[in-house]
Amino acid sequence: MENSRPISPDSLRFKFRLFVRSRLALVGLLFLLFVFVLAALGPALSPYDPLAIDFSVKLDPPSRTHLFGTDNFGRDLMSRIFSGAHHTVMAALISVLIGLFIGTPLGVLSGYLGKKTDLILMRIMDVLLAFPPLLLAMAIVSGLGPSLSNASIAIGVSYVPHFARMARSRAIHVRSMEYVEAAVALGAPRIRILVSHVLPNCLTPIIVQATVYAGYGILWVAGLSFIGLGARIPTPEWGLMIAEGRQYIVSGEWWVTIFPGVFVMLGVTGFTLIGDGLREVLNPKLRVH
Repeated sequence: MENSRPISPDSLRFKFRLFVRSRLALVGLLFLLFVFVLAALGPALSPYDPLAIDFSVKLDPPSRTHLFGTDNFGRDLMSRIFSGAHHTVMAALISVLIGLFIGTPLGVLSGYLGKKTDLILMRIMDVLLAFPPLLLAMAIVSGLGPSLSNASIAIGVSYVPHFARMARSRAIHVRSMEYVEAAVALGAPRIRILVSHVLPNCLTPIIVQATVYAGYGILWVAGLSFIGLGARIPTPEWGLMIAEGRQYIVSGEWWVTIFPGVFVMLGVTGFTLIGDGLREVLNPKLRVH
């Protein structure tokens, strides 16, 4: 019988085994796969036209014909939810990418260069952090004009200081490591040190943060649409659908708001559980042996 070699804790195989060992992370992965399939194939999977109006079936409860029921215009809720996945999920991912690709370089530069660069950049970040993220996003959307794309930009801008702070703290730690000091002693260009040594070693907590913030992004995109600052009528977006149906909860037509709310919950929960799983995999201090 052949002796099996021990798997290195730094190998991808070990990290994958550690990830799949977490039941909550697997549940989150299943939620995300379902949501991403809807985001990619939603219109093709929709049994009806999500914009088709039919007042003869207005506010019909869930049935075999309309599994999720219909809304106040007689539109099939399942079709609108499936088609709306693309709008909500893409807007959330774009907002995270904006925060990630702007905040991370600024934070790495601030933490590695220090002195005046750090002082100026962090004071700007402090000003942005002084506002609650959702309030800052609302202010930006109000200035740019209500739309789903502007909502993505606004949420992304509100993420920038959070990614910058995280990257800065990691860069300050990494710049004192021996391999960085050796590269400086050998005369390596500063930009090469930043790109090859500092930035890659700052990515672990940032990846986890990006995953969790993607979940927040779904919630905030839906929230901005709910208050009229995101998607515009008749776009099938989850937050807008909840806003359109909230007045019917009192009269008993619960399905108009409950089903879009459930899909918002699935997206947020999926990203959050994946983030927790990645945190355990990428941070050896959190691993339970």
